[in-house]
Amino acid sequence: MLNNIGNQVLLAGINRFSASAASAATAVSAFASNPADETLTSAQTAWQKLSQDWAAAAPFNIGPMNANLISGAVDEWPANRDKIEKSILAQSKATNVGADAKGLKGLEYLLFDKNGKAAVLAKYAGDNADKRKAFLNSVAQDVAAKAAYLQNAWNTGYLDAFATAKGNDVSSSASQMVNAIAFYLDNIKTLKIGNPIGMGIKINDNRPHPDKIEYAIAEESLSTMKANVQAMKTAFDGGAGQGLDDLLNYVKAQKNGQNLSAVVDKQFDEAVAKLNAVNPPYGVAVETQTQQVKDVFNSLKILISYFKVDVANRLGVTITFSDTDGD
Repeated sequence: MLNNIGNQVLLAGINRFSASAASAATAVSAFASNPADETLTSAQTAWQKLSQDWAAAAPFNIGPMNANLISGAVDEWPANRDKIEKSILAQSKATNVGADAKGLKGLEYLLFDKNGKAAVLAKYAGDNADKRKAFLNSVAQDVAAKAAYLQNAWNTGYLDAFATAKGNDVSSSASQMVNAIAFYLDNIKTLKIGNPIGMGIKINDNRPHPDKIEYAIAEESLSTMKANVQAMKTAFDGGAGQGLDDLLNYVKAQKNGQNLSAVVDKQFDEAVAKLNAVNPPYGVAVETQTQQVKDVFNSLKILISYFKVDVANRLGVTITFSDTDGD
């Protein structure tokens, strides 16, 4: 089971992330060399592919991703726009700036504008255009380097370590997977959905806050959340091979007279269906489809409880994090 999850799900996702990061760096370089509508479109398309592939890898913040703080360096949000502009003027390298001035959200800010492509192109033709191009290249190369490092770490030792970390203690792969999934589901529920609809922790006024969505400029929030949830479901099911569901079946885990694995799978499907019921753009939906967004929130809340209570108890693993709202 662990060998299948490690090879066919986790490493496969990291391989896609690394490939798309390299492709994005190439497309960004072409745009920086020749800022034009065509090269900008290619760079934006490459970034969108990168954001999707990262969304499929991001939930599994274990092993070298966690040990080397790669998730934070690649995916800190929101981007600090003032810091990015200051970094451009200072001719800083991405390796020397904070996580909130680079990564995917930094690239989003540098490649997109709510006013369209013409507004983006104008920034690469005006004052400090060369400095802006240099910083853009640096950020894209930094993401690609971190993705390549992660891929190499998995291929040169961690995959074997993951596959052989059996049992159910806190260092076991089963424990790390259950914790990673529960934690990231809570991340989506609280930060990506809760805060924008006023049902988060720091923002709990039951009012919409469209400025708090994850991808506020490029509007990739809904598609990446779907990729997040689908990736976790694939890890649970093991793709075409064995997954955590098979381990639950092996220990004959039941809930309300049904196989617990089937109950969890059904809840994953419901969460995806609820996400599909929300129409893009997400920044508009949090104001005009508030109930549909709340339905996603509530569906994820149930799914989180399944992992934190039912799955964890039946597999004998310990949940090692405290969620953000005490559910």
